Amino acid sequence: MEFERNRKPVREISLIPLINVVFMLLVFFMVAGTLEKVDLIPVDLPQAQSGQMLDEGHVTVVLGRYGEMTLNEEPIVMADLKVLMRKQLEFNPKRIITIKADSRMDASRLIAVLDDIKAAGGVNLSLITQSL
Repeated sequence: MEFERNRKPVREISLIPLINVVFMLLVFFMVAGTLEKVDLIPVDLPQAQSGQMLDEGHVTVVLGRYGEMTLNEEPIVMADLKVLMRKQLEFNPKRIITIKADSRMDASRLIAVLDDIKAAGGVNLSLITQSL
């Protein structure tokens, strides 16, 4: 006597649910992740108890701890600052000049930069600090 066995049909493994999960993870990390602008020169800002938040303006000078300097994210040397600042202020001398200086740099260097900016015609200066 021969019995017929019930064979279960073989199911094929579908990759569609796996692809859906992968795309959902991709969308999640794209939405949840944030891109942060990284400064060319790392700067540790000094702290201030008072002050107000200002628009960063159009001209940005970054001074690093070891003598690095950038003007609008372009590396420059101290000798070229006055000439390049005059070009920046040529059409609008009232533009806001934002200075971002490291708290551990020499104060005499910061004063020299401020003097060069003033000699180039800069009048609206803003020094960036971090709050306590």
